[in-house]
Amino acid sequence: MNELEENNELFKNSFDISIWKNKDKIDYIKENILSVERTIEEYLSNIIVDFPQLTDHSLNHSRMLWNYSKIIIGSTPNFLNPLEGFILHLAFLIHDSGMCYSILNNLEEMKKDPLYLDYIKQNGDSETTYKEALFYVVRYRHGDYAQKVATEKLSNGDYLIKDISLREELGLIVGKISKSHSCNTNYIEREFGTKYCSPNFPTDWSVDCQKISFILRTADAAHLDNLRTPKSNKLISEIEGISKEHWTFQKKLGFPVLSEDNLLTYSTNNPFSEKEQKAWWLCHEALTVLDREIKSANEFFETKNQTPFKAKGVKSINDTLELGKEYIRTDGWVSLDSKIKVTNPVHIATELGGIKLYGNIHFALRELIQNSIDAINLYRMHTGQDNLNVGEINISLEIENDEPFLIVTDNGIGMSQTILTNELLDFGGSYWKSDKFTREFEGINHKGFESIGKFGIGFFSVFMLGEFVNITSWKFGESISNMKTLDFHDGINSNPILRKPDLKERNRIIDRGTSIKVKLDIDPYSKLGIVGNSLFSNNLLFTLIKYFVPSSNVKINVKEIDGTLNTILPKHLFNLEFNGLVDFLFLQRENQLFNGLIDTYKQLNIGLIEIKEDDFLYGKLVLLPQINNQEISLAITLSKGIRVSDIGGFAGYINTEEVISIKRDSFSKIVPYDSMKNWAIEQKNMIESLNLINFYYLKYLGLLMTFNLHDDSFPIFVTKKDSNYTLITIHDFINHLKSNSEFKIYREGHTLSGRLPNCDGFIDLQYGFSVNEIVKEEDIPKLIQRKDLIEKVITNTWNSFEHSEDNLLHRGYQLDMPYMYIETYKKLSP
Repeated sequence: MNELEENNELFKNSFDISIWKNKDKIDYIKENILSVERTIEEYLSNIIVDFPQLTDHSLNHSRMLWNYSKIIIGSTPNFLNPLEGFILHLAFLIHDSGMCYSILNNLEEMKKDPLYLDYIKQNGDSETTYKEALFYVVRYRHGDYAQKVATEKLSNGDYLIKDISLREELGLIVGKISKSHSCNTNYIEREFGTKYCSPNFPTDWSVDCQKISFILRTADAAHLDNLRTPKSNKLISEIEGISKEHWTFQKKLGFPVLSEDNLLTYSTNNPFSEKEQKAWWLCHEALTVLDREIKSANEFFETKNQTPFKAKGVKSINDTLELGKEYIRTDGWVSLDSKIKVTNPVHIATELGGIKLYGNIHFALRELIQNSIDAINLYRMHTGQDNLNVGEINISLEIENDEPFLIVTDNGIGMSQTILTNELLDFGGSYWKSDKFTREFEGINHKGFESIGKFGIGFFSVFMLGEFVNITSWKFGESISNMKTLDFHDGINSNPILRKPDLKERNRIIDRGTSIKVKLDIDPYSKLGIVGNSLFSNNLLFTLIKYFVPSSNVKINVKEIDGTLNTILPKHLFNLEFNGLVDFLFLQRENQLFNGLIDTYKQLNIGLIEIKEDDFLYGKLVLLPQINNQEISLAITLSKGIRVSDIGGFAGYINTEEVISIKRDSFSKIVPYDSMKNWAIEQKNMIESLNLINFYYLKYLGLLMTFNLHDDSFPIFVTKKDSNYTLITIHDFINHLKSNSEFKIYREGHTLSGRLPNCDGFIDLQYGFSVNEIVKEEDIPKLIQRKDLIEKVITNTWNSFEHSEDNLLHRGYQLDMPYMYIETYKKLSP
C-alpha cells in the first residue's frame, strides 16, 4: 500500500489527512485495508491454480486498478473521500475473488448449480465438459460469490472484514459494488440510491455507491496490459482455446495514456503477426467493451448532473485500420473490419422468413402455435407443474369492421418488454439457445426443457398473413402494469410501436401469456387464404390446425368465424386405436375420393403395432394394403406433436426428437433396425393370421424381403407369355442361372396397351414397401433391397458376373412404351 501512497495521486488524495483531517479515522480504515489484503492475498493467488487459463487476478491486479482509475478519472480534486476510497479498494480486492474455489469452499456447491447442470445437459458428459461447466459457472456467478466473500465467513472460518462494526455497516455495500461489475448497468441504479452517510464517520465522507461501481467497472475493463500475463511466450503457446488469444494480446499491450482529446490510447511492444489475427480482434473486442463502459458511465453521470470521468472513450475504436496502423499495430496484414454485415435486414427477413422459405402462407399458423406450445411448456417446467391440464391455446378467426383477423392466444410464460422488443425481433437469433435464456431460467435445460423453435425465424412468418400484427404479452411473475402491446402497422417495413394494451387486449390475457392478432390480407376461406388454400373439403380452421398439430401436449381450442368451437386434446392421437386414428388423421381434400378406401381399411380388423426398444416407444405403425390401385398416407412423423412429414403406405405415427431443416419438413431418422425388424415380424404375423396376404400381396413380399423373413420359395420375378404372368421363385431363379449364362430384367411401361404379350427375360416385381425414411441412416445397409437379393443369388450361383443397365427413359418418355428399364447380367468365365 505504501507504493500506492507514493505513486498514485488518486489513492493518496483519497486518504490525505491534510484534505480530510480525522487522522484516527483514516488510520483506522487503512489498517482494515491491510488486514483484508493479508487475508485475501493467498486466495487471489489460487485463482490461477483453479483456472490456469486465466490471466492475472492476484493482489497485483487489484492494486493496479488504482492506476487505471487515476487515468480514467483524471485530476478532479477530492473525487473520492477516505470512506469511498476504503470501499473502492475492498471492491478491487474482492470483485474477482469468487473465481477461487477455496475462498468459500464451494466447489461441490458449484457442481449442483443449475447453470452447471444445464451446461452438462447441453454439451454432454466428459471430463472436458465438467471443467468447462465449472468455468462457465464461475464466470457467471463470481459476482454473487464476491458479495458473499464480503459478508459471510470464509473457508478458514473467519470473516474477510474482521472488524465487526465495519463489516456489519459496510460489508453488504462492498459486496454489492463488487458484484456490480458482473451485472449490467441497470443493477447499479436499481441497487444503489442516494449517497449513504455513515453515522460513524465525518458527514463529508458520504458514500456514492453508483460512482464507485462505475469506477470498478471501467478500471477492470481497462486493465489489459502485459502485467496481467506473467507467463512466457512459450508457455502461452501451449494454452488452448480462446484463453490463448487473451494471453497473446495482453502480453503485447502497455499501459494506456490519455490523448489530447481525452481518449485512452493503448500501444503495443510488438505488432500482431498474421497468425495472431484472432488475438488482435479479441483485443479490439475488449477495447470496444471498455469504450462502451466509459461512455455508459459518463452518460449516467451527466443525467445525474455529476462530474464525469475525464476519459471519454478509447482512441480509434471505430477505425480498425487506424487502430492497427498506429496503436495496436499489425505486421503483414491489415486490420480491415470485414466481418459479415447485413445492410438490409428487412429484405433478409422477408426473403428467408416468408413465402420463399415456407411455400405456403398457412405454415405461419404452425409457427405461431409451436411458439405458444414452447411458452406453455416453459411455464410448466419453470413452475414445477408437469401437468397436461396446465396451459392452453385459443385460436380463432374473427371479423372486425368487415376485416378478417386471426388471433392466437396462450397462457404460457409470456414475454417481458425486453424480450418483446429485442429477442422477438432478432431475425435468426434464437432466444431459446441464448445465454440470456439459460440465465433467466436457470436449470431449465437440466429439467428437460427443449424448445420446438430452434432457428429464430419462425415469428417472422406471421407477416405472410398480413402486415398489421398486434402482439400483447404479460410475463409470468411480473405486475400487470408491465403488460405491453407491440403494433406492426406495415409489416417489418417500419418500426413497430410499443404501448400499453387497451381493455380488449388485456381481456384476452387472464393471468399471463401472449396474444397475437393478425389482420389477414386475404379472405381466409378463399382459394388463396390461410384455410382455403389447404383444399380440405370442409374448409375449416380446425382441420388445418389438426393437420399441422395433431398431438401436442397442450390443449388447443379452435373457434371458426361462425363461432363453432372444436378442441384438440393433449396427446390425443397417441391414445387412439387403428379405426380412431384413421378417422382422426384422414382429412378429406377436394377432388379426392377415398371414403370407400377408408371404410375398407376399417373393416380389415388390423391394429397398430408398437415400434420400441426396451421400454422406449418410437411410435406405432401398421402397413396399409393397396386396394384397386389406390393408396393413401395415414401415417406421419411428429416432433413434439407437430407434423413433420407423411409416411407413405402406413397408418400410425413415428416420434422424432430432431428436426433438421428450417422449414421443419425433414428429420433425423431414429428407429434402429432391430426395433423395426421386431415390428416387421409382428406385422407379418398379423397379415397371415387375418388371412390378408391377398390384400397385401406385393407389400407383404416387400416386407419379407426387406427383413429377410423368406425362404427359396419367395417370388423374386415374373415371366410373361401370351399376356399371362407367372411367378418365379428364388428356387426357380437358381435353376435358371445354373443352365444359362445370361439373362435380362425388364421393367414394364405404365400402360397395359403399350406392353408386349411376351417377354424373353424376367419382369421386375415392384413390391411397394420401404422403411428407408424412418430407419436410422447407419442401419439402412441392413435393409435388404431388391437388387441386393438378386445379386446375392447370382453371386452364390455364378460366383462372378458383369452387369449393364439401359434406362430407356433417357431416350424420351412415351406413354405407351413397352419397357422403361432393362438390366443385363452375364456370367464371367472362371
